[in-house]
Amino acid sequence: MQKIISIKSSACFLASCAFITVASAQLPTKFRLADLAGQDLIDLPNVENDLPQTAAPTTDKSMGLPDFVALSLQQSPQMRQARAQFESAEARVGMLRADLLPTASVRIAKGPEKSESITTTTPPTTGTNRHTYYSRTVRLTQPVFNVPVFKEFDSSRQTKDASSLRLQSMREATSLAATKATIDVAVARITLNFSDAQLEQLNKILTYLETRASAGASSQADLERARTRVLNARQTRIEQQTNYRNAMFELDRLTGVIPTTLHLPFLQLLPALPDNYGQIRQYVKEQNLDLLALRKDISAQRSLVTAEYSKYLPVFGVSLEKDTTENVRGTNAPWTDTRALAVMTWNVSLGGKEYYSGQQASAELRNREAKLDDETQRLSQSTEADIALLQSTELRVQAAQAEQASALTVVDAVEEQLKSGRIGSLLEALDASDRLFGARFRLTQALGQQMKAHAQLLSRLGLLSNVQTQAKL
Repeated sequence: MQKIISIKSSACFLASCAFITVASAQLPTKFRLADLAGQDLIDLPNVENDLPQTAAPTTDKSMGLPDFVALSLQQSPQMRQARAQFESAEARVGMLRADLLPTASVRIAKGPEKSESITTTTPPTTGTNRHTYYSRTVRLTQPVFNVPVFKEFDSSRQTKDASSLRLQSMREATSLAATKATIDVAVARITLNFSDAQLEQLNKILTYLETRASAGASSQADLERARTRVLNARQTRIEQQTNYRNAMFELDRLTGVIPTTLHLPFLQLLPALPDNYGQIRQYVKEQNLDLLALRKDISAQRSLVTAEYSKYLPVFGVSLEKDTTENVRGTNAPWTDTRALAVMTWNVSLGGKEYYSGQQASAELRNREAKLDDETQRLSQSTEADIALLQSTELRVQAAQAEQASALTVVDAVEEQLKSGRIGSLLEALDASDRLFGARFRLTQALGQQMKAHAQLLSRLGLLSNVQTQAKL
């Protein structure tokens, strides 16, 4: 019995896989929001009638997804923060490089000096000499062997590379936020139009029933049933209006503009993904900017660990010195000393400070390695979720298209019945309007989620910001 059940389960699984494969092969690859809305451009009315028109700058010409991405990259405060952090890391590299370069110093001192000599003879005698003291010292030093300083410099270079990668990662994150906001505005606006169409259809049915009820040809229960559907549609419309309002405000926050006309985004507008999902997984693990930055952080911390423990080693350097003195401890002729020195400095012990500094740096290294492992796992999980969403939305779009076509046929039939003055079934007429709105809502959401999943994968690969090259601003 268990064998039969197992065979049936396997057959069902294979049939499901075959269905998904066939469905994927039959998908319309170029279905867009514009096909759903019936136009490439869509008006974006004011979100609220009482909003002041000067609350934010507006633009009269139509704008598209590349324009909003370009504007967000210019306006984003997170981009300014990431750029400032990179500049700070770049300046630190220069600071630490200076410790490895020759240093020159000049010291000149001149002023009155009083020299005294007190003897121990009895009675004591004291000699006094007043004169002008003069001293000039010139030094040129060059470190030759200083492991801690070199390792700190190497760590700063790794940190600079990590900051550069995080700046690029922030570009992708900003582009992704602008892309999602643009898609949300388009989806909310189209859904709002569908909600208006549903409300208009239900109002026609309600008006029809009110006319029949006043003539005694329709029951009060049918009238109230239709009125309930109308009120429910109004609530849905208010909800969609709120979604549209929030989406517009988010787009305004990211770009600083409130557009009046929008070029509806579509999937082919975004850069293409690699050929198969296996390559996407591999490229994300190897080329993701956040993971690369964390790896650079680990390399930088390893250099710091070496720098801390290298403080046990001696430091070697060379020094060229020239000292000129006159009237030192008395009145005497100018004296010049010229030296070429090899200098060794060895801090044998700093009270254990260097040991505990090395322990602290090692603990931070383990922390960064654990953070890299955690981020890799999270990124792999998110990538799998995006791939699954991208695959499912392809099937959902096809199913929602068929559902919309079927529901639209029923609604058209109800329209003809309203024109003739007689509805065959009130419940079927009301349900047809709800089913059409539901099908359109699901289709719109599926298209939006498909583009978002595609954009998220591009962002993880560091390719999404390239869409700004198509901007017309």
